[in-house]
Amino acid sequence: MEEKQLIFKLCSIMLRYPDQAWVKSEEMYEMISSLEDPNIKKAFLTFWDYIVQTSWEELTENYVKWFDLSESTTLYLTYGIFGDNRERGPAFVRLKLEFAKAGFYLKENELPDYLPLILEFASVAEPKFAQKVLAIHWKAITNLLEELKKEQNPYMSLVHVCVMTMENLLPKTEQKMNHHAS
Repeated sequence: MEEKQLIFKLCSIMLRYPDQAWVKSEEMYEMISSLEDPNIKKAFLTFWDYIVQTSWEELTENYVKWFDLSESTTLYLTYGIFGDNRERGPAFVRLKLEFAKAGFYLKENELPDYLPLILEFASVAEPKFAQKVLAIHWKAITNLLEELKKEQNPYMSLVHVCVMTMENLLPKTEQKMNHHAS
């Protein structure tokens, strides 16, 4: 697995609701340790320190507070543009079509704008398909990073790693566009 794919895979796992299987996993720590880029490895280790130093109850409460109850730091990336209005539905259809073009079909209950799902896709899809889906969400992901930075939220190091990796993957013109499947 290429380093970029491994980074997206790690972020995909770690940005989901905490799961004791990965929180206590030596394999996760070993994958982080295997990363070559020292800045990216440091960012993951910073987040890992937060994970191991935080009680399980606080870890899960923080996650819900930061990602499920906060509109400014939601992991559903089209929410910041469309909120809960009807325009979000057609955006979902267009996003699902992008996944389908790459041969990936989402389950009925999966929302295609969920950041961990997008990163999981980027970790396994052919680069041209991953680039397209990441480019669509570039602005929303960078906005999420800015919101997390304001709060000095520990998850900002994970989203920062995603942005750094995306910067190396996406052409500068794609980074300046605001696609959002609209």
